[in-house]
Amino acid sequence: MGDRPPQFQKLDSPKFDGMSDPLAFLNRCESYFHQRRIAVEEQVWMASYNLEAGAQMWYLQVQQDEGTQSWRRFSELLNLRFGPLIQSNPLGELMACKRTSSVSEYQDRFEALLPRIGMLTEAQHV
Repeated sequence: MGDRPPQFQKLDSPKFDGMSDPLAFLNRCESYFHQRRIAVEEQVWMASYNLEAGAQMWYLQVQQDEGTQSWRRFSELLNLRFGPLIQSNPLGELMACKRTSSVSEYQDRFEALLPRIGMLTEAQHV
C-alpha cells in the first residue's frame, strides 16, 4: 500500500508553443513529473514531446547543437530563448515596475517578474 502513488485528479501533460512565459510551462512540467513519478532521465524527453510550433523547431536545433540536456539545462535554455527580457537585476526591475495603464496590467507584469527573483528577505517583501 505504501508503494502506490496517491490518487490525484488526472493532470494533462502541459504544452508549450513559445508564445508565453516558459516559467509556467516548466512549473506545470515539474508538477506533472512529480505526480506521475517520471524518472529524471525521461523529463527532458517528455517536456520536449510537448513543445509545439516555434518551440519545437527551437528544440530540434538545440538537440542538434548540444545533444540531450539535463532538466536544469533544458530549463535554462528554454528561459533564455522564450522568457521575458529581464535585465541582470530582476529585483531592481521589479522595483522599477510602475503602473502605466490598468491596475490589472500592472499586476500581471508584477506577478510575471516576481517568480524570477527567487527568495526574498522580509525587508524586500515590504
